Amino acid sequence: MRLDGAGGGAGAEGRGKLHVTAALLRDRADKAENKAAKEFREAHKDAVSKTSDVSGSLTGFACSGAFGEFADSWKKGASYVAGQIGEEGLAKALRAAAGSFGHTDKQVKQGLQETRYTYKPGDII
Repeated sequence: MRLDGAGGGAGAEGRGKLHVTAALLRDRADKAENKAAKEFREAHKDAVSKTSDVSGSLTGFACSGAFGEFADSWKKGASYVAGQIGEEGLAKALRAAAGSFGHTDKQVKQGLQETRYTYKPGDII
């Protein structure tokens, strides 16, 4: 039994190794904030612009007021989701993880340097 192959299925051995750095986490945060959240906002704008024409055509119908409330609710929800993808959500969490990751790496390195021992012939290991 090989532990590194558990659950991997056929062909799992050819995959690359996970290598996470603080810089990688910051890069992903920038992508979440500047690309994913931006694309979501643009898609939201497109949907709102297409549905905003509907309220004008509902004049005189009982549902015209309800449609306006729906549109307001949609805008608030979309704004919340964009924030969760961008600077207030995922991007913020990734940046915090990058800071913690870098700090932990520095602490481990310092700890290893403090405990460094040079072996001399005849030393008992």
